[in-house]
Amino acid sequence: MNKMKKMLVLLLCAGVLSGCTKSTVTEQIDYSNLPQPDENGIVWEQLWEDWTGMFEDQNTYPFAETVNGGIYPEENAARFFLLLNTEITPKEAQAYAMEVLNGFGYLIAEQNSDYTHPDSTSYGSYLDAYDIYVMVSTDAAKADEGSWILEDTIPAGGYRPVQIPDTGEEETTPGPGPGPAAPDTAE
Repeated sequence: MNKMKKMLVLLLCAGVLSGCTKSTVTEQIDYSNLPQPDENGIVWEQLWEDWTGMFEDQNTYPFAETVNGGIYPEENAARFFLLLNTEITPKEAQAYAMEVLNGFGYLIAEQNSDYTHPDSTSYGSYLDAYDIYVMVSTDAAKADEGSWILEDTIPAGGYRPVQIPDTGEEETTPGPGPGPAAPDTAE
């Protein structure tokens, strides 16, 4: 019966995910119901909770509305959707996106020491295995792809900073930082 129940849950998740594309980002994802890659040492529900807690923190990121993401092994993809409560510049969106990617890689490495932390050449070895898709938009403009602040895909196995749209102005691209500080777990 457990096998049947698990199969039903996976089929339901597949049905839900099949309607989710980059242009239909709407609500915060309930990560506990998503199928997750089977890696030892990663407690996915805790990882997603820590990650959203870090990058939706209004004290640190007053422009942040919601951060959503998912790992899709069958597509070899990691997708991140960063929605804002106000407009920010493309350069600010780029810096935020890179902090979010570094933060995700950092949390993975903290849970499983088989993976390396982010550094100046990688968002962390876990993400190196996936095509990384990231988009940044205001929540109000999420349905209008032409209004997004940035959208980028970084191919698996490579590293580069998140690219900002070409606006005709020259901007320098910051390198990634070491990732966020370890989450404070002391109560």
